[in-house]
Amino acid sequence: MATNNPIRKNPLPLPATLARRNQSDVDLGATSRSASVQTTLLAKITKPGPREPKIVSTAHGTLKHILFCYPAYASGEFSYKQVYEDLFRKLPKTTRFTILTHPSVINDLLEALNSTNASERSTIVEAPDFLNFLVWAEDPYVVVQDISTAEGTSFLVEPHVFSRSGDAAIAELVAEATHLQSIQSPLYFQGGNVLIGDDSVFIGTDYPEETKKLIEEAENIVVPEDVQNIDEFVKHLYIKTFDSNRKLIYVGTELPVPQPQTRPITIDGEEWTEEIYTGTGEKQPIFHIDMFISLAGRSPSGKYRLLVGSPTYADKILGQESVDHALGEIFDDVANTLQNLGFEVIRNPMPLTYVDLPDIKVRTWYFATANNCLIEIAPNSGNSVWLPTYGHGDWADLVPIDAENKRIWEELGFKVYELTDFHPFAQNLGSVHCIKKYLER
Repeated sequence: MATNNPIRKNPLPLPATLARRNQSDVDLGATSRSASVQTTLLAKITKPGPREPKIVSTAHGTLKHILFCYPAYASGEFSYKQVYEDLFRKLPKTTRFTILTHPSVINDLLEALNSTNASERSTIVEAPDFLNFLVWAEDPYVVVQDISTAEGTSFLVEPHVFSRSGDAAIAELVAEATHLQSIQSPLYFQGGNVLIGDDSVFIGTDYPEETKKLIEEAENIVVPEDVQNIDEFVKHLYIKTFDSNRKLIYVGTELPVPQPQTRPITIDGEEWTEEIYTGTGEKQPIFHIDMFISLAGRSPSGKYRLLVGSPTYADKILGQESVDHALGEIFDDVANTLQNLGFEVIRNPMPLTYVDLPDIKVRTWYFATANNCLIEIAPNSGNSVWLPTYGHGDWADLVPIDAENKRIWEELGFKVYELTDFHPFAQNLGSVHCIKKYLER
């Protein structure tokens, strides 16, 4: 297969701590563990958690407290500093930051905080040099507040097992340095596959399916004998863990979702390898719903608004033909399902693009997503959104996409803050929503 698409390269090599968000160094199918690990796991699961849980929202409330992960990176090459510096400068001046970092880049981080006048409202948590955690602060837990107590204790609730073992230690490190507590759930989830509206919790349907497998294979969840429907039982467990006062809505498709694959292509007369369908789920077009769905609050009619990314819309703006591996029909199916559930669905452009690694002759396709954004819906102070941008460097053709996403949010009544270039993150299946965790709103 030959291609006429031009070469697109990152200006600098990317560090290992910006590894793909769906990478795993844990065998999620393993049910046997050593006695010591099993004992530790059970102790964390049985530790008392919130009696009346209220999960911290993805969009509603002012941005009071945010967690970031700022790991060490390849010396002299790519730096996270410019990305976080841009964020610290553009986020509200009242937002507090807790930042987990390696000792080798603390000075770099302090410079970024000082230059944006954010030092006094920031807490830096040192991680051991040997701990291989990544930038993706969103995923290894959800944040739940216990509203049954006057103090409203907050918990970092971890899943039964997390696919990146280094990141699985983040909750304990943060809990030791803050007022938060860390507990473990017997359920399977990741933060990026959960979105929390005003009265609903959306979860990508792949993870309830994984939880059903845990129940069938493990012995840490007792299913009462009178349970007739295992699906409803699993749904109840999520509601009890996350928030008993919000509806739980599964997001996915019944259409067949192609799995990641490679194929040979010819570029400038040379044989290359092309990676397509990178990051698809089993029943989701992308393995985390925060990559293609944004919460936009209530319309004047009272309907809840959801922005759902559309590769087809992006192709129309760019004046190009859609390619099969853009999965346009699957994103359309998810959007139609949500609309049929009563939501007001707004389509926004989400282009499929690619990056080239000429040294190893690999071309990788990915979505330049603006849906993976930061949102503040606050009636008293107004609504704001922080959008990643992609019309930079070899991807200058995406400038009209950035402009259209900005226009859509402004039309919805949001103040828009455009952020810096997020291609290095999107190439690894994440963006700005993935590199933070809302600890308090």
